[in-house]
Amino acid sequence: MIETSQTPSQTGTGTQLDLFKQAAPANYSAVDAIRSEIDRCLKCGLCRSVCPVFAEILDESGCARGKIALVEGLADGDLVLSSIFSDRLSKCLNCKSCMEICPSGIKVDEIVLAARAEIFTRGKFPFIKRFIFRQLLRRGRLLPPISKLIAFIERKILRCLPPSSPYRLLLPIVKIDKNRTLPIFAERTLMDDFGEILKPKGKPRMRIGFFLGCSTNLIYTNIGRAVIRILLGEQFEVVTPRKQGCCGVPVYTSGDRRTGRELALKNIRAFEPYALDAIVTACASCGRALKTDYETILGFRKNALGAKVYDLNEFLMKFGKRRLCGDGLNPIKVTYHDPCHLNRGQGITEQPRMLLQAIPNVSFVEMEEATRCCGGGGLFSFTHYDIAREIGRRKAGYIAATEADAVATSCPSCMMQLEDVLRRSGLPQRVVHIAELIAACYPPLEESLEPVSIRGNQKI
Repeated sequence: MIETSQTPSQTGTGTQLDLFKQAAPANYSAVDAIRSEIDRCLKCGLCRSVCPVFAEILDESGCARGKIALVEGLADGDLVLSSIFSDRLSKCLNCKSCMEICPSGIKVDEIVLAARAEIFTRGKFPFIKRFIFRQLLRRGRLLPPISKLIAFIERKILRCLPPSSPYRLLLPIVKIDKNRTLPIFAERTLMDDFGEILKPKGKPRMRIGFFLGCSTNLIYTNIGRAVIRILLGEQFEVVTPRKQGCCGVPVYTSGDRRTGRELALKNIRAFEPYALDAIVTACASCGRALKTDYETILGFRKNALGAKVYDLNEFLMKFGKRRLCGDGLNPIKVTYHDPCHLNRGQGITEQPRMLLQAIPNVSFVEMEEATRCCGGGGLFSFTHYDIAREIGRRKAGYIAATEADAVATSCPSCMMQLEDVLRRSGLPQRVVHIAELIAACYPPLEESLEPVSIRGNQKI
């Protein structure tokens, strides 16, 4: 049902003031800036055939055409920023499938994010999200101690509770399904265990910055260790600036562009002092952010990072010299899931497959619809878990059909989603980051690393 804008006299006590902190002005600057993209939509509906959200909810507002029509109605003054409008605009994974198939090449992501920016700045935004964005992520120093507290709770309390425990029944209060597989936070962050500058034994070939991202630093520290092992094994010096923080993707894709710009600037300044030949990341979303989003969405005309940023897969294919060898892995059958922000977001598809096929003892098998979104979408799987679970169930079926022992991917967010849907589906496949498989072909860290780090002479 389309909502039309109404004046206070038409709505009685139910005015716009009931929905917002203040009445929204007639013009919306973020939406107006993207108006030319909105007008280019032909309303052909091809996006319906590839949208993972539409496939599950079968509602026109779930696909790109429907969302563009809603934003167009807002720009024309036919709609208001209501809670219903906000809910419908939130049901987007930013998987970019619609952009890939769109005959007009419309930047659907920028349209949706512009509308979300209006919702954030002018409407009511959930307190918990605002707190996480403005306090925890912006002030990065608070994240490590909080993650350690969560790690303690998970290991000492939640793991000991039976599924029927009344304490588990409290999870839905914070929008977490009580049966979902939660990521286990690390007891020590990756930065706790490594110095800021890591030198390989012998003369370094290049000086490489390593952008960690929140998940690699706080949860999947095994991924970070694998990346460092690979880079040192390739005879690269590795720099992990202590002042780096969240890439900002969860923030600005939710509409908080101000905090997103602050986080982006923080990361740009963190890497600037070092004379780096390249910057490597093992997260598809972080890589996309640093390469292009800082400029296209957040408006940084001079992004000092963008041209130097590489996903680990493309970096190894371009600069890696070591022939993958060794017996670090037992024979294993592996399939691969393409993260949306790596495949459609960065155009990286063949490199991961070529690396997997080059690893000894790995038998690679392609899955059906490997590039289809798994339903993770960062915060989407937490805010819209029912939809994410159904999208993930399709992916689980494709994985099961390969009869692989494990599914590899290149994005921590996808790993969280895949771990949950595989367990919910009762499937035995392990979920691994491709870096973990590649790292088995390189010497152990202690064999490639100088025993003393630069920062504070702290032993590794």
